[in-house]
Amino acid sequence: MTTSPVSTLVVASALISLAFLAPTTNAHQVVLLPKPQWTTTNRDTQHNPLAFLESQGFKTQADFKSWREKNGYKSLRDFMDRAKYTVTEGADFSCGFTDPKGKPQPIPDGHMRFTGYTHDGPCETYLDDKLVLEGENCHEKFPGKDAPVDYSSCKGSCMFRWYWLGVRFLKNSYSWQVYKACIPLAGSGSSEPTHPTHHANDTSTNGSPKTLREVSVEKYAKQNHPFKNVMVAIETGNEDHALAIAHELQLNIQRKLDTTQWNT
Repeated sequence: MTTSPVSTLVVASALISLAFLAPTTNAHQVVLLPKPQWTTTNRDTQHNPLAFLESQGFKTQADFKSWREKNGYKSLRDFMDRAKYTVTEGADFSCGFTDPKGKPQPIPDGHMRFTGYTHDGPCETYLDDKLVLEGENCHEKFPGKDAPVDYSSCKGSCMFRWYWLGVRFLKNSYSWQVYKACIPLAGSGSSEPTHPTHHANDTSTNGSPKTLREVSVEKYAKQNHPFKNVMVAIETGNEDHALAIAHELQLNIQRKLDTTQWNT
């Protein structure tokens, strides 16, 4: 397979752009909505796993569920909260680098948003102790950035707890990577998701003429442009989401580079 100078230039330009936008290659997954309150301002730290269990004496394997059941854990949360392992320096064992005593966030309307499950592995979401979302392989079950959540059990206030065990095959063994988040919520919960309204006319939602940025976002959204989601996320103020999407694009480009034979 050969690659033209034009496509080479496009790939190079994309890599340069993404290098400024994306987190480091160690960055993986965070919850975006409800919005977590962080105990650190370092983005790499926020995105990185809290622990790598293959280096802490666990006999890791591809099928976590069978391992969990064999070892007497009732759920992913039961395992993550009771198993004996050490989290990275500065992190809280229960909540990682999210602050359970931070400012309570508004209860979302029937969904949660995340940066995207980049690896295989189970995930669970709780409102206090009520399980509201789960998957044995969330990479396959939730391929997008959103998932439906019934918040009706959250009466006035509750704690949103998220768990994910990222499972990757690295260096001839399985890596188990721990992620946790605790986000206090306040308000009235809903079980019905809401969907954003798209405006295709020449005015913004407030009736004023559209800005150049709004026109650009609409243009890329109408086209199937690889950067459209990044632009939409930036326009709507979801900086973490934009960074996560850019990082995913960077990984896809790197995979393409790794499998392409270049002319010399």
